[in-house]
Amino acid sequence: MENKTGTWNCFSNRAWLAVILIQLCFFSLLIRVVYIEAIYGDQIRERAYIVQPEQGEAKIKRGKIVDRNGEILAINRNLISVWADPSFLKVSPQKAARQLAPIVGKSESTLIGQLSEKNKRFVWLQRNIPYSQLKAIRSMTQKIQGVNFQLNSKRVYPNGRLACHVVGITSFDGHGIDGIEHQYDPYLLPASQSDAHIKDQIESIDNSDVGISPINPGYPLSAEPLTQGHTIELTIDRYLQYLTEQVLADGCQKWKAKSGTAIVMKPKTGELLAMANYPSYDLNQYAESPEAYKRNVAMWMQYEPGSVFKIVTACGVINEKIASAETTEYCEMGAYQLPNGHVIKDVRPNGWLSLSEIIQKSSNIGIIKTAEKLGHGSMSSYVEAFGFGEKTGIDLPFERKGSLRGLRVWDEYAKATVPFGQGISVTPLQMLNSINTIATKGVLIKPNIVGSILTDGLIIGEVKRFHPRPIRRVMSPETASKLTKILVQVTEQGSGKNAQVDGYQVAGKTGTSQKAIAGQGYVEGKVVVSFAGFLPADAPLISIIVVIDEPFGAPLSTEVTAPMFQEIAGRAMSYMSQKYNLRKEVELAVHR
Repeated sequence: MENKTGTWNCFSNRAWLAVILIQLCFFSLLIRVVYIEAIYGDQIRERAYIVQPEQGEAKIKRGKIVDRNGEILAINRNLISVWADPSFLKVSPQKAARQLAPIVGKSESTLIGQLSEKNKRFVWLQRNIPYSQLKAIRSMTQKIQGVNFQLNSKRVYPNGRLACHVVGITSFDGHGIDGIEHQYDPYLLPASQSDAHIKDQIESIDNSDVGISPINPGYPLSAEPLTQGHTIELTIDRYLQYLTEQVLADGCQKWKAKSGTAIVMKPKTGELLAMANYPSYDLNQYAESPEAYKRNVAMWMQYEPGSVFKIVTACGVINEKIASAETTEYCEMGAYQLPNGHVIKDVRPNGWLSLSEIIQKSSNIGIIKTAEKLGHGSMSSYVEAFGFGEKTGIDLPFERKGSLRGLRVWDEYAKATVPFGQGISVTPLQMLNSINTIATKGVLIKPNIVGSILTDGLIIGEVKRFHPRPIRRVMSPETASKLTKILVQVTEQGSGKNAQVDGYQVAGKTGTSQKAIAGQGYVEGKVVVSFAGFLPADAPLISIIVVIDEPFGAPLSTEVTAPMFQEIAGRAMSYMSQKYNLRKEVELAVHR
């Protein structure tokens, strides 16, 4: 019995000893893991990522963004990044640096410093080297043990700052965070997803609001994953975008303005041909650019439109047959006291003016008296019918809708100021779209900036060429024709003479409004000036708005934005006449 007990105790002691040894080994391994993680963790993770097969990196690409003529605005480029494991280097740092320097584009001294850090297992030598260097780099890494390379795909914007606020940008992980890159991210996303999965993502975008029907592929869905995202073809014309940005920047710099925007559209289809903002930034230098430069002023800026807004009152009284273009109002020789004691002034003293002359000469007093005949209810209805107070629905993110506070308050002051565009706020895109309603014979059209979605250069079944989407009729065709004649007189006889374009009748309106600052009210010397119009007046092909925020010296819009409109319009019509056979298009528009 004693022998059995002794044997058992011996076995028990050995078992405990084995358990203790196992625990000590485990504890030692744990300490080693913690040590490796603390010292080499980041390097190992980077290296593990690097040694993934280079082939997959090169094949999988985000889709392109192109203009209406197929000119590339955003594309993924194959680039090369070279790295080293200094602890594994089989030649001297000096010799390796001498061979590497001309290929990776770094000085020998810098490379020697990097390659001499023997305590490191991973170090980047150079990133984003042009793909044309692949052969030389591959040959070099085969000769120098401890140096290797990775192929990667990087988002590149060949035109730099051109259309930066439209195109947008992607994050470090390849997802869109602004502009078209964000709005159409599911379409642009590449590979690792089958057609069916991409289709599911696409359906999450409500394109019915922009006149593009949901996808209904006219080809069998592939079981193979796509290796490149879809191409987004914009309605933007690269040259017109460049022209508009150039004229806008020159004008803003000349007048030392805080900011500005200019938009060019095809009024009858709602297509945007250009959307320019100042200041702008280089898409390839996103991180280094000031945040204020990244705002799309065209649809973010909310401003009091001033006299451009007088078209709403004029439309209301003519459409309701309350007044005609010839109906006259006494304009009080330039000063009109309201019941609350506030005095409204015109730029110049006027006596009796017809409605047409009130718009031509931009009389605030005349439009106040005209609006009194329309009344609050009808005034509100027409303001909303033109699309103010709601988003236009353009297929770009972060659009703002303005404010109709003056219409809600409607006190003595609001009754006087809303008709000439103060006490409410609009966006430049809203304002141009309302002008377009006159050009379309009374129909409000939803603006659009995407023309089609392509795969491998082919339209996917019914993924659409964009189709114009009418929203509602705002006025009769007869009213639209009468307003067009009034707006032509503005540029031929009134405040918009500086917007005239040789060879074409222009219909347009100036706008100058005092600028209100939060907590201060209207500030002396701060204004927003604008001009909006379309041409040719009898068969509109393009419409343009230019809005400048705080030009130095508080000049009138006739001095600032009307000449900018003229330059954009004149050069745009010249370009379009050559590229798009404009004469034929005008003839077709007239017959319509």
